[in-house]
Amino acid sequence: MQRLKAWLPWVAGILGVSVALAGLDWRGAAMAGWAGYIALAALCAGILWAAWRWGSPSGSTRGAAWAMGVAVVLRLGLAIFLAYSLPSNGYDNPHQRAGYFFPDAYDRDNAARVLAQSDEPLLTAFTGASRTDQYGGLLFLSALTYRVLSPEVHRPLLVLVLSATAGGLATLFTWRFGEHLGGKRAGALAGWMSALYPEMVLLGASQMREPFIGAGLALALYGYVRGRGGSLRPAVLGVGSGVLLATVISPPYGALIAGIVLVAWMWEGRGRRSAWGLAILAIVALAALGLTVRAWSGIELSEGGNVIDLVGWWLSASARFEIYKLEQASGMVQVLFDQTPEWAHMPMATGYGLIRPFFPAALTEEMAPLARGVEIARSLGWLVILPFLLYAPLAALRRTGLRGLPTYLALVVWATAILASYRAGGDGWDNVRYRSVFLAAQAGLAGWAWAHARQVGGTWLRRTIVIVAGVVLIFLQWYLGRYVGTPSLGLNGTLALLAVFSVLAILLPLARDWRRRRRLTARTPAV
Repeated sequence: MQRLKAWLPWVAGILGVSVALAGLDWRGAAMAGWAGYIALAALCAGILWAAWRWGSPSGSTRGAAWAMGVAVVLRLGLAIFLAYSLPSNGYDNPHQRAGYFFPDAYDRDNAARVLAQSDEPLLTAFTGASRTDQYGGLLFLSALTYRVLSPEVHRPLLVLVLSATAGGLATLFTWRFGEHLGGKRAGALAGWMSALYPEMVLLGASQMREPFIGAGLALALYGYVRGRGGSLRPAVLGVGSGVLLATVISPPYGALIAGIVLVAWMWEGRGRRSAWGLAILAIVALAALGLTVRAWSGIELSEGGNVIDLVGWWLSASARFEIYKLEQASGMVQVLFDQTPEWAHMPMATGYGLIRPFFPAALTEEMAPLARGVEIARSLGWLVILPFLLYAPLAALRRTGLRGLPTYLALVVWATAILASYRAGGDGWDNVRYRSVFLAAQAGLAGWAWAHARQVGGTWLRRTIVIVAGVVLIFLQWYLGRYVGTPSLGLNGTLALLAVFSVLAILLPLARDWRRRRRLTARTPAV
């Protein structure tokens, strides 16, 4: 009887989700695709259940189960909402008229439909040159899903079930990673951040790569912390599965995730304990790197060249082109670039990208109502997590030292964020989704920072929140003046006020702390 009670929520969830998706599917007759939906829902529920059992060695936590379930349902719900809302309330372009938020999702999903309904082997997704998916992993997975479950009717919601499941896996393993890093409270905060973070919810409600890569990173990080605790088998399974999942979808990210784990093991001085494990991981990273080179070798530069030239183009010419697009799209950036030398444009664009999506811009710039709602949600997500990530590096350095895992995690979070912003020229889309792939590391670090701040009083975390809020309000008055016509200081006055506020917000608390220490020293009797 107890076993039956344990299975009932899963069975009810499978039936409920499959019936809802089949009933709301706008392709074909109502409920005609129910068999495919129930088969896929059962498969995904089995994956989530197996992950739950394996990822909960010390007993089940209802909070993590709720977060995982909310993550899946939220992504599926948003996917259905966007599919119905975008054709009438989105922008007048082909992908939004078809119910897709991202053009990449529209192109890749339709290419998968064509491949699934053709006589070609599905493995051509990996071997044939494709402008919709240069690595082929998600194209193959989508085409396989369509060919097996809906060969005649194109049902985009099927692939979104997989994407939402990846979001649930990322939430579960981010929660567990946060627990190992900073305790139960840290794990809870990290898990709910992963479940609710708007950027990843939006990506998980679309046919995009990032949810799968993010799940791979979360799984690899969880495997790594299990290995730190002495559990070798779960570590190998977790890291290996995470790197494999990311590599299938995007070999560059697979190599990067393997490198992050490899460097973490050496960073903490654990390399001597498991040299053979490190060797295997290094081989996996090299294999992923080889797949990346193979995929990139099919791209032709306009002036010719090899893969090394392509990497140089990726790091320089492509970034400069993205900065050009950023300048054309932003009046504030145009004014700043006009008043500064050209050599400063790249650092300025990179720094600007680190605060995007920017909440004042989301509130004031002209957008369609649906797009404004999405942009406000995306900017609020980054605004909430940003103070924790700003507070974490110095807190981790003071608490755990240079060789501590939180310190290394802070380095990874900010290095990847800066690289993403540089590569995408600080734009508000590619830059943000590149950065969001590392949400498991960001949420885990934020959870650790919050738990640490609770232990030490949280003074500097509160001050960091005040600084971030002050910067947002200062820029908000400029954006309101530019787009609404309210009185403002102008751009130069805003930047001057920002500089004064930043200096005072940092120096005044330091001076107050110094005076407090002097008083305590003066009151302490000499021994």
